[in-house]
Amino acid sequence: MRTQFHLSDNGPAYFAHNALQQDGISHGFFTRQGGISSGLYDSLNCGLGSGDDLSNAEANRRAVTKALGFQSGALVGLYQTHSARCLIIDSPGSPYCATRHEADGLVTNQHGIALGILSADCAPVLMACPKTGIVGACHAGWRGAVSGIIQNTVDAMCSLHASRSDIQLVVGPAIHQQSYQVSAALTEPLLSADPTAERFLKPDSSHLDKYLFDLPGFALSCAAYAGVKNAYIMSKDTYAETEYFFSHRRATHLQEPDSGRLISIIGRL
Repeated sequence: MRTQFHLSDNGPAYFAHNALQQDGISHGFFTRQGGISSGLYDSLNCGLGSGDDLSNAEANRRAVTKALGFQSGALVGLYQTHSARCLIIDSPGSPYCATRHEADGLVTNQHGIALGILSADCAPVLMACPKTGIVGACHAGWRGAVSGIIQNTVDAMCSLHASRSDIQLVVGPAIHQQSYQVSAALTEPLLSADPTAERFLKPDSSHLDKYLFDLPGFALSCAAYAGVKNAYIMSKDTYAETEYFFSHRRATHLQEPDSGRLISIIGRL
C-alpha cells in the first residue's frame, strides 16, 4: 500500500494512504506545513490547547477541514487524555459534535462529520469500513494503546454494524522505534497488557535499563487483536522528520516550552 503527499489549494499539506481512499470517504494525515502559525508552532498547528494564538489554531483547523472537502464546522475533536474511551456519533445532533469531550477515540456512521485526532509523537489511527461507510479515529500513545483504545474504537465501529473483516486501518505518522527511548518502568504495563509485547522493545545499547519502543508496531498488533486484518503502518517518523512534523519529544530535547499539534482527519462526505 502506498502513501501520497498532497499540497491542497488552500495551503495545508497532508499524507493520504491508499487503504483509506474509498468512495465517499475523505481523510488526511496533516503535516506541519501550510498553516498561518509562527515560531514554535510554524505553521499548521491545530492544537487548541497549545500556547499558540487561539485564532491561528482555529484558522488552521478550518483550512484542513476545507482541504478535505468538508463544510465549515464539520470538524469534531476531543479533549484527549490517553484513555481507552471511544465516543459514538450516531446522529447529526449528537452532543459530541458541539463540544470537546474527554476521550481518545471517535466513530460515526453520519455524513458530513470530520473526525479529528491531534498528535505530536503519539500514533493517530484512522479506520474505514468501505461497505458501510462507517469511519473511526483514535489517538494511541503507549498508555492509550496498552489500555485498549484501538480495540475499543474497532468495537465501537462494529456496534454500528461495520464489518470487522472489511475495516481498513492505518497507523499514521508517529514516533518510531529508533527515536523512542523509554525506561524499564514501561515494560511492566506493556507486558501485562500483552505478554508477547517484548518483541516491540529493543535494548538501547547506549543506556542501561533503557529500551527503544516500537509504538507503531505495537499499535498494529492491537489492531490484529481486535480482528482487523487490513492494517498498515505509515513509515513516517515524527521525531526525525522535522520538515514535516511536530514532535513533543524533539521539543523537549531542544528545551523548547511547547510544540505544535498535528491533526489527522477522516469522515464521510
